[in-house]
Amino acid sequence: DEDRGVKLGLGDFIFYSVLIGRAALFDATTLVTCFCAVLTGLILTLFCLAVFRQALPALPISIFLGIAFFFTTRYAVMPFLHPLAAHGVFV
Repeated sequence: DEDRGVKLGLGDFIFYSVLIGRAALFDATTLVTCFCAVLTGLILTLFCLAVFRQALPALPISIFLGIAFFFTTRYAVMPFLHPLAAHGVFV
C-alpha cells in the first residue's frame, strides 16, 4: 500500500527553493509570481499523474512555469510597475 502514494524527492524541493530564493532577491512581485507558478506546476503534475496513472517527473512543469514567470515578471511586468509605484499608483 505504501507504493501507491505520491513521492517527491529532496532534489525537487531544492530546485524549487533555489528558484524561489532567486526570485526573492529582486522584489515581492517576482517572488509571489514564481511561487504561484511552481505551485501551479505541481498541481498540473499531480493532475497528469492521476490521468495517466504512471510515474512522472515532478520538476519539468513546475520549473518551466517558474522560470517562464520569473523572466516574464522581471523583464516585462516590473518595468511598467516601477514607474506607477513611483507616482503613487498601486495595482
